[in-house]
Amino acid sequence: MTVTARRLVLDAAIALALLAAAEAVIVAGGMPSRTPQWLRGLLVAVIVVPLAWRRRAPVVVWGVSSAATAAAIAISPLGPAVLAPLVALYTVAARSGRMASMTAGAISLAGCAALGISGSRSSVVFDDSRFRGDGMLVLAVLVAGCWLIGDNVRVRRAYVAELQAKAQRAEADQQAGQARAAARERARIARELHDVVVHHVSSIAVQAGAARLVAGHGAGAAEGAPTWSGIEATARQALSELRQLLGVLRNGQDPPARRPQPGLHDLDQLLEESRRAGLPVQASIDGCPVSLPASVSLAGYRVIQEALTNVRKHQGPASTSVALRYRARELEIEVSSQRAAGAPPLREGPGHGLVGMRERVTLLGGQLDAGPRPDGGFLVTARIPLEGTPA
Repeated sequence: MTVTARRLVLDAAIALALLAAAEAVIVAGGMPSRTPQWLRGLLVAVIVVPLAWRRRAPVVVWGVSSAATAAAIAISPLGPAVLAPLVALYTVAARSGRMASMTAGAISLAGCAALGISGSRSSVVFDDSRFRGDGMLVLAVLVAGCWLIGDNVRVRRAYVAELQAKAQRAEADQQAGQARAAARERARIARELHDVVVHHVSSIAVQAGAARLVAGHGAGAAEGAPTWSGIEATARQALSELRQLLGVLRNGQDPPARRPQPGLHDLDQLLEESRRAGLPVQASIDGCPVSLPASVSLAGYRVIQEALTNVRKHQGPASTSVALRYRARELEIEVSSQRAAGAPPLREGPGHGLVGMRERVTLLGGQLDAGPRPDGGFLVTARIPLEGTPA
């Protein structure tokens, strides 16, 4: 049984018990009156029975019960049925808005005052002179008490609901924060995996292809040996960096690395690896090299690595230049490639490599521009600020 059904059954049981008590008093003659019993019993039923729906339509139930009570008081005492409009008023104060609640309370008190002023000859509860004088005052106190109790319940419910809503919002914010943190971590790991796997595997593929061509032309071992050693060195470096990243995934945090993260201090090794893969690349440095934060050094290394990988993938052995320019407040990186003979002109596409490079530079407050050159080559320029950059 649902909560709504249980409440309806409970309210129906209350209404039935109160109706049985009031009708029993009428049948037993506990409330002498000249009004026929059937009419008094009908009025009591109209007063009490609506309580079964007091939670669903509190204002309507209060209105019906109060109007029937006012009509019944004029011709006959009510006995236990007088409790019905009080219960209905409590429900209005506890479950309806403040305006409806105050209106119902004011009308109920005004009804008590009108009864007192009219000097009704019948008592509210029993036909006894002892209740005629003080009965109205007692009834007014009961009305005010029921309204105050109901209003207090409503305020407490609203307070508890507000606390629950705040707790739910806080939990939702916490979950959203955790989701954002997880997304950032996944993006970081995805960038690292992309840079490591694509760069090294493409280099291995190029060198393996060169080795196959050398072997196919019947060249001697002396010519093939440097190519195979380059493949081995590249594969070992890729495995080392992949093991480091997989350790992060397994442990959920950065473990002590067996080797430091790559950076611009490893630029010579990166360029030599590209040359072994058949990419003619030259490097130049402008300005006075300074000690860079680890984050800037890693980002610069990955930008150059991804740019060289894209040249090998899309242009082949195109002449490429890498320039590092140390400015007063920023580091500028430029990777420029010329159009290889017979190669189609390049266009900037939505590849993950460019997206990853741009994300790395943007996270450090920098800017990355990438696009085709007028001569059909490709140009990547990154500017990373040196002030306020995390180490």
